[in-house]
Amino acid sequence: MPSLPSAPPPPVRARGTRARPRRASLLLLLVLVAGCGKRGAPLAPLPRIPGTVDPFTALRRDDEVELALVVPAANAAGDQPGDIGAVEVYAITSARPPALESGRVPSGLLMVASSPVRRPAPPAPPAGAGVAPLPRPPGLDQGERVTFRERLTPDRLRPVAETGAARPVDPSGPSLSLPVVLPPDGTGVRRHYVAVAVSRGGRRGAWSTVRSVPIGAPPAAPSAPAITYDATHLTLTWTPGPGAELPPPADAGLLEARPLGPPRPATRWTVYPADAAAASAPPLNAEPLATPTLAVDGVAFDQERCFIVRGVETTDDASVEGPASPAGCLTARDTFPPPAPAALEAVGSGGVISLIWEGVEAPDLAGYLVLRGDGGSEPTTLLTPTPIAARSYEDRGVTPGTRYVYVVVAIDSATPGNRSGPSNRAEETARQ
Repeated sequence: MPSLPSAPPPPVRARGTRARPRRASLLLLLVLVAGCGKRGAPLAPLPRIPGTVDPFTALRRDDEVELALVVPAANAAGDQPGDIGAVEVYAITSARPPALESGRVPSGLLMVASSPVRRPAPPAPPAGAGVAPLPRPPGLDQGERVTFRERLTPDRLRPVAETGAARPVDPSGPSLSLPVVLPPDGTGVRRHYVAVAVSRGGRRGAWSTVRSVPIGAPPAAPSAPAITYDATHLTLTWTPGPGAELPPPADAGLLEARPLGPPRPATRWTVYPADAAAASAPPLNAEPLATPTLAVDGVAFDQERCFIVRGVETTDDASVEGPASPAGCLTARDTFPPPAPAALEAVGSGGVISLIWEGVEAPDLAGYLVLRGDGGSEPTTLLTPTPIAARSYEDRGVTPGTRYVYVVVAIDSATPGNRSGPSNRAEETARQ
């Protein structure tokens, strides 16, 4: 049996050929790949700074200051939800606003209010899943509007030294005894407020705008408002409180007074609804009133409405409202009839007299009543026992050859209904 030929041996490369450079390139590539996968030291996470508390407002009413703010819903960089663990409000009474530095509480500021902020709620379980939602911890929600209140005591109204670390204040507890620094002339002193959001790690965001209120005595309460009304408006008038600073009449012919020391600001007024449901409602007037009167649009008949008035004094864009007046109340009754119909015409035909007239516009219009007089007498017989909505009517209860006189009146939906005056008279003789 013939043998198969054996395979030739592999060629042997001589020294100095290209095999070594190729092997070196492969080793270099392996080294570079291994180097790219090497881990270095971990980088510190970027800090998440809470967003600024905005809006933030302060309004003094008598001996209490209302501090309204909206909890930030994002971090300073704009990412949501924000890392917000709490909101804090600080105050200081001084002749100038505090010098604020981001992330630091200046000396002399006192914390007057604080509240924790909850983490955003997880998605609710689907209906019918049989899983009860988790109870939520106490605190505020991101984006929530909240109002804090500070009661002003004599100690808190005195200017304080701007030294020492910030100390929390319990608004319901005893007042603090603070070092007093009186300004040279006793003027320009304000109670300054500022708010800030704090992360869960204790990092503070940027400070809010500083809001200031006067510390002087507020204006006295005016009298209870007297209320009159017509079909569409309420009119409130009141007497200014004792000591109110009023401008002189335009035709008084008096020389301008030049007081010694700072002039007292003029007294203005704000009006509020006084019912319990509107205890935190805004004033009815957008700007303080220069005269003691206000017209209120809209009349709700058969419902009691009550109002209070507060005096307002403003100095350098800082305002203080005085105590509320006694409430003035009124239950308006609808005694206002709609307008009278016009252009009544009567047309006679066989066995019927047809009437047509121009309608009236009234928000509480219930309809029209048609009255007739026989033989030229006064139209006192009511042909429509209930108001009709149509602006026409056919009188089929006529006697041929008899002359009739008609008028139409409008009536509203009040109880009892208010009738308008009569329309023009229309006369017509019934025909066969």
